[in-house]
Amino acid sequence: MTGAERERQLERRIARGQARQAQWEVRSRRLSWARLGVFVGGVALALIVESNPVAVVVVVLMAVLLFAWLVRQHGRVKRLLGRAEVWVNLHQGYLARARLEWEKIPALPASKPLYGHPFEIDLDISGERSLHHLLDTTVTLQGSDRLLGWLLQTQPDVALIQRRRDQIEALSLAYATRLTLAGRLAQRKGKLDLRPLLEWAADAPEGGVSGRFVAGLGALCLVNAVLFLLYQAQLIPPLFAVSFLLYLGLSLSRARYAARLLDDAFAVQQLLNGLSGVLSFIEQRRYPPALASLCQPFQMSGSSASQLRRLTTVIVSAASLRNNPIAWAILNAVMPWDLYATYRMGVLRRDLGERLPAWVQGWSELEALAALRLFAYLNPSYTEPEFVADSASPVFDTHDLGHPLLAHDRRVGNDFALQPAQPVILVTGSNMSGKSTFLRTLGINLTLANAGAVVCAGSLRLSPFRVYTCIKVSDSLVDGFSYFYAEVRRLKALLDALEQREGSPLFFLIDEIFKGTNNRERLIGSQAYLRALMGKRGVGVISTHDLELASLEGLLNQHFADSVKDDQLHFDYRLRQGVSPTTNALRIMQMAGLPVTAAPSSPAG
Repeated sequence: MTGAERERQLERRIARGQARQAQWEVRSRRLSWARLGVFVGGVALALIVESNPVAVVVVVLMAVLLFAWLVRQHGRVKRLLGRAEVWVNLHQGYLARARLEWEKIPALPASKPLYGHPFEIDLDISGERSLHHLLDTTVTLQGSDRLLGWLLQTQPDVALIQRRRDQIEALSLAYATRLTLAGRLAQRKGKLDLRPLLEWAADAPEGGVSGRFVAGLGALCLVNAVLFLLYQAQLIPPLFAVSFLLYLGLSLSRARYAARLLDDAFAVQQLLNGLSGVLSFIEQRRYPPALASLCQPFQMSGSSASQLRRLTTVIVSAASLRNNPIAWAILNAVMPWDLYATYRMGVLRRDLGERLPAWVQGWSELEALAALRLFAYLNPSYTEPEFVADSASPVFDTHDLGHPLLAHDRRVGNDFALQPAQPVILVTGSNMSGKSTFLRTLGINLTLANAGAVVCAGSLRLSPFRVYTCIKVSDSLVDGFSYFYAEVRRLKALLDALEQREGSPLFFLIDEIFKGTNNRERLIGSQAYLRALMGKRGVGVISTHDLELASLEGLLNQHFADSVKDDQLHFDYRLRQGVSPTTNALRIMQMAGLPVTAAPSSPAG
């Protein structure tokens, strides 16, 4: 299936979803009118038969029962309508990702990149309109962080990558969509942050309100009732007043503690409800062997969803009663309701504290896997990379490699292969010819491969590589670094990474080496730096305008070309062998209106 066919398939699904949504909206309106009709009709009929008390009771009872049934039906229709709305929004987001319509892709929470990371900033891995932004269909912050962590992996592990790819393949598209749908029903907008719930469950206090204390108060309540009945029968004096005061004093001694714990529980009630729905979905499925160990925590020692439901039932019951002060006071006067709810909640909370981290970790892992599964579905022309772990020399051999963040009509694929005898490739070319984009294309596809995802290529065979880049260097006013010094620091860190003997070889990408200094010193420094790169545990690609570097021994020269037609520059963004035969800086200056005399494109010296 081609990308265009995939988009048409999504359009048909969205149309069907919108049709279902319209049907549920019609039913919802009809039920709203029916509820109003039953209420008005019941009141009118009761007024008509008001002279007959029996008839009034029958009319009111029937109206109440019918109204209650309509309320229940309306609630069900509203839930189905909400589900249809989320389903449509979800697939509209899929279509936007397939078409790279960034303004329609939900924004990610603001975050700061790791400036010392080997490639995060240079390859647009995080942030707005980034690779993470494109891939991230997760619902929780934890799932989003897990996915970003995979994309920022600095040390590839082929066994782990293969296991993750097996898990992605075992996830059906329907499961990935329904998992995301279950999460979206819990959190319609933004990301669901489960940290408050994790902290609440982990901070379950010991003691405070024990089972023995609550049982003792319950026994004292029975004594109160017996003494009160005996007093009413005029068999004993009002001794119940003494026992009641004792009960009241003991209850009040723990009341503030119980109120604080219940308030804390009310604060995480919505998170518990959302998690319960997702866990119910996860635990009810059977999983293939590739996913069995990941989903085991949800299916061992009883139902995870039922455990959460018991906890939420206690919290909801306590909350609903506290909203009615009179009923709350009466009930707590005759039985230790709040203290029992606190004790029961404490037991369930401590049990949750032991199990919740594994559930959250499993959910976030499934979310990240589902995001990569959906990425493959939305890009049917992408391919799974083939890792070559036992090659004597580093391998990177690809056909039709493109940049996944570029619009389809602007993307140009290139073939590229490392040569064992020439592990450092120098890419030359005119301004705007595509050198920087090509470096980012190599790096971002390496990142996808190391994460276990499909890559934007017709084929890709590669060794496991660490990635290090020097592309988007910027000066730092805060740290007092100039652009040139920031670049020097980055290049020194790259050399240090090359010296690491453990782990995979390094794949480095350097754009316009030493462009922050003058021509003479840039050439001397670049030649020395290129010599230092050779013979290390790494391969890489370096772009430059300095054609003099092309003569350095041991380099493989490739270039991007341009042409002039109707006095306009044209680029095909195709990688070619050899050194660039043209330059275009003066022509670009003249086209921009600068007072220079354009020279014809000249061959490299």
